[in-house]
Amino acid sequence: MAQNSSSIPTVDVDKRQPPTKLIGTFTAWNSKEKVFELEPSKRWAHLPSYKAPQTPLFRITPTALIPYAELMRLHKPAGYYAFFFPHLTGTLLAASCGPVTPTPQALARIILSHAIAVLFLRGAACSYNDALDGPFDRLVERCRHRPVARGAVSPFTAHLFAAAQAVIWVAILPTFPRQTTNAFIWLSCTMLLYPWCKRFTNYPQVVLGLSLALGQGIGTGAVCWDVFAEQYGWKLIGVVALYLSAVLNAVVYDTVYAYQDLNDDLKAGIMSMAIACMGRTKQWLGLLSFFEVVLLATAGYAMGFQGAYWLMTVGGTAAVLARMLSTWEIEDPADCFYWFCHLIWYTGSTICGGLAGEYIQKLLTAV
Repeated sequence: MAQNSSSIPTVDVDKRQPPTKLIGTFTAWNSKEKVFELEPSKRWAHLPSYKAPQTPLFRITPTALIPYAELMRLHKPAGYYAFFFPHLTGTLLAASCGPVTPTPQALARIILSHAIAVLFLRGAACSYNDALDGPFDRLVERCRHRPVARGAVSPFTAHLFAAAQAVIWVAILPTFPRQTTNAFIWLSCTMLLYPWCKRFTNYPQVVLGLSLALGQGIGTGAVCWDVFAEQYGWKLIGVVALYLSAVLNAVVYDTVYAYQDLNDDLKAGIMSMAIACMGRTKQWLGLLSFFEVVLLATAGYAMGFQGAYWLMTVGGTAAVLARMLSTWEIEDPADCFYWFCHLIWYTGSTICGGLAGEYIQKLLTAV
């Protein structure tokens, strides 16, 4: 439990070490402590200074360009897959049960186009987020060295860089069929809204999930299936169920991610589902995970999928979520980051793996 300011011994707050794990039952340091009054530069004075990422790509990147590579999060690939997997899911869904069955060569070209486009979509989203969140990032230990927060890039320049990447993303989209247009518009609008949500609601993860999952619409549209124009029927039910399952998937893994910074977020006034779920987090995430699997099963039934989908997409995803819920150490920031990354990779792989199996089965049946 958080201590009362009256019971805290007198210490040199500049030398006081912040906890490496979350405090007690997820309560922040008492808001009357002097540590809150420190400027960010002094608050983190006892921590290591900035050091550029040491990945192979960053070792060969000119020093002047490193802040921009960091804005794109090129040193943190997990977030890239959070954007990519919904696009891949939509593409494989359309390939396996849409009006057009692409050849393996055509499908590979579509997936490669997604891989390139998503690089700039994700880069634009992260740059825009950092441009807005610089003042907040300075108050969060993990984020204090982001380019805008540390002053390497001004907010205005970060906005320009985000806009430039968005232009490249938009320039790539005409290579896709017109059926991607509706999803593109909605994804753009929700992505612009997302960074503001943490200022007025504890549920920004829901908006993020709604936005990321719209990648499925771009994916299906790339195979000439405009799901927004789909008439009522079983296929529409399947499409909606798969979309909502992707929303819940993002809500789950991003809530896990938010627990890394829970104490700093509470002090800084940053809102998230980690705060909304305090004390019952695993119960809430367990419930959301259950409904995610139910929605995946609903999509499989509605689309008439068979063995590969049920084994990998439904069964595999359920196993991954169950494993996370049973082993995740909620008070350990390192374990939060571990499960954030692996939930993206593992659930993305199981969902897309089952759909790929259905596509292969469709090709073999047509021979």
